[in-house]
Amino acid sequence: MWKTSVVTAPETAIHAPAPLKGSLEETIGRASAIGFDAVQLTINRPSEFDLKGAQAALGAFRMKVSGIATGGAYSIDHISLGHQDEAKRRAAVVRMKEHIDLAKALGGADVVIGLIRGTYADCDSRDEYMGHYRKSLHECIEHAELQQIRIVHEAIGRYDSDVLKTIRENIVFINEFASRYFRLQIDTHHMGLEETDFYGAVLEAGGLVAQVDISDVKRTCPDGKHFDFPKLIDALKKIDFKDHLVFEYNSSGNGIAEATIGLKYIRSLY
Repeated sequence: MWKTSVVTAPETAIHAPAPLKGSLEETIGRASAIGFDAVQLTINRPSEFDLKGAQAALGAFRMKVSGIATGGAYSIDHISLGHQDEAKRRAAVVRMKEHIDLAKALGGADVVIGLIRGTYADCDSRDEYMGHYRKSLHECIEHAELQQIRIVHEAIGRYDSDVLKTIRENIVFINEFASRYFRLQIDTHHMGLEETDFYGAVLEAGGLVAQVDISDVKRTCPDGKHFDFPKLIDALKKIDFKDHLVFEYNSSGNGIAEATIGLKYIRSLY
């Protein structure tokens, strides 16, 4: 019914919530064998990414890239789109444009804004931060529109950022820009932290929702014991969601067991 994707990351990204970690060929091959339709790649610096290797692996396993996770720009390089330090803000904008160009080369993947937004502490005040953030986003969206690549803005929980945490906050913010290339990403892990009525919020978001990340609480494999996934599935059906469910959680070993279990559980609900 829905397209499915799984987050992948290099083995060195030990803290990344990616079920599958390893080389591009390894993780893309595992994702294909498990039954996913696509992968979401965790990439920090696009200039260092092995595009030819990725294209070869994707072609060999007949897989696609659903999205690019960009959070390393903040967690590793400490640059953000709302930073008061103009050099750091500009570096984040340039990084986003590089991700957009890479997404185009990878066949039209979405580009995620999660951690790269930074936090309010990147400025002396919230108003100052939001001024810088809007300025950065206007430039990024303009580039995305030229390349016809979607930017998906994540409703992100308190442990990752304090900027635009809830779905309803993001609806209002995204609508400011009035661009079909600027859409909403929702995540069950963050919903568990921030939403008092995630069902109603998802219905309000409607067609803005371009990506749904699947994770149980504390970034564990989904099993239905902690988050109400059947209720989420019902909401997605009601808004006629047609994009990717992206499986994003922690795993052990090569991650095959957790990735397989999570996919099987969610598919059993629809």
